[in-house]
Amino acid sequence: MSWIERIFGNKNKSEINKEISIHKNEIIQSNFNHIDESVIPKIEYIQLTTNWNADPVLPKIELKIDQTELIMDIYLNYYVFDNFKKGDKVKIRFKNCTLYSLNTCNDEGYYYGQYRTNPSELPWGEFYEIISGLDKNMPNPIEIIVNNNSEKKHFIFFFKDETFECLASDHELEFYNEKLNILHQNKIYRIFLDDKEIGISELEKADAPMGVVTGKLNFIDTKFGYGFLKEYCENNQIELAYDYPEVKMISTMSIPKLKITNNVGIEIKGVGNQISGMDNEEYQIEIFGIPYPFYEEEFPIHVAEYKSIFDKK
Repeated sequence: MSWIERIFGNKNKSEINKEISIHKNEIIQSNFNHIDESVIPKIEYIQLTTNWNADPVLPKIELKIDQTELIMDIYLNYYVFDNFKKGDKVKIRFKNCTLYSLNTCNDEGYYYGQYRTNPSELPWGEFYEIISGLDKNMPNPIEIIVNNNSEKKHFIFFFKDETFECLASDHELEFYNEKLNILHQNKIYRIFLDDKEIGISELEKADAPMGVVTGKLNFIDTKFGYGFLKEYCENNQIELAYDYPEVKMISTMSIPKLKITNNVGIEIKGVGNQISGMDNEEYQIEIFGIPYPFYEEEFPIHVAEYKSIFDKK
């Protein structure tokens, strides 16, 4: 039996995360009491590990360079995420990667202040895209692939015994098992409102016959929640499907200046869209009426899953 199973037993994800969070906060508080947080720039980020994460004990990081693409393979955390089994892995492709650092800062070192950020600003153990607030002065060893860092996104992934950072134009995820069967591929879609990026989504759910895709909307900042959406809709005369201010729950009608693009910048256009959700829970984005054949080209897995329903009959 693994040490995780001995420690946590049959506790669910929320119970495990609560115990870990208490311990982490105790360490952070003891090591950063002397720092004036008012002079530390706030780190804005997008958390990319939403329904998956690396194995917390032995991710067994493998890195490979294919021209300007950096490819990372790691084992997945099947202890916490029931959608994965022992031996399942993820392949992360960092597109047009210019440089990366896989350094020896582990979880204990990070919470004892041995990295260049306050852990309370950027919690350990997740995969992030940094929007602002964290410099790109990565620790050694640094591997340079191409000497061109302009307009590159900044990614950081915290593992148990190592920390990974890189600069790349984007990333893609491919989940697979030990038999090399692809479990699913996650594309990351970027969400813009009035040309300002507000979040990302994997658009992981679908109603293929109707040309509909839906996904969890991960805002890049907590300010893009109930208050922001309600004020925007009021200022731009956009109707609300429902609004419950007492619990900060909202659902918009179609927002004309809401723009969703794929990893190469192509806009996902339909006849309308909708954002629904509530603070302290989650938000969903929906795009409906996406025409074929574009729908099938952009969302082949959704179409294949729909067709497989009839193949099984």
